[in-house]
Amino acid sequence: MNYKKKHLTDKQFQINNRQKYDSKVTDSLLKDCGLSPSNFASMPLVLVQARLAVVELKKFYWHFLTKQQIKAINKFNGKLINKKKCEKLSTTSAYPILNLATKIKRQAHKEELQQRQEIK
Repeated sequence: MNYKKKHLTDKQFQINNRQKYDSKVTDSLLKDCGLSPSNFASMPLVLVQARLAVVELKKFYWHFLTKQQIKAINKFNGKLINKKKCEKLSTTSAYPILNLATKIKRQAHKEELQQRQEIK
């Protein structure tokens, strides 16, 4: 059977290329934030916020964390990475991580304020 190829107009071709580019940019942004593009759409918002908080804690505030807190973060992170475990997670499991992130950020802010006062 002979099928005719569908030829795109110039405008359709531009739109197609722009969509592909935007998808690549979005996927790379999600990966930089520690999120999987395939799981992102199905994850509840609270879990996404907790995942972002975990990545931020590991990148910037790791020196404020205790060993127990690091274990809790790694355990939660492992559950989020595994797709089957992630689907079973409830939104209430994210609240301790979000509370921990808030606590650590407060500590860092207080320390920064003290350092500023010492400089003056």
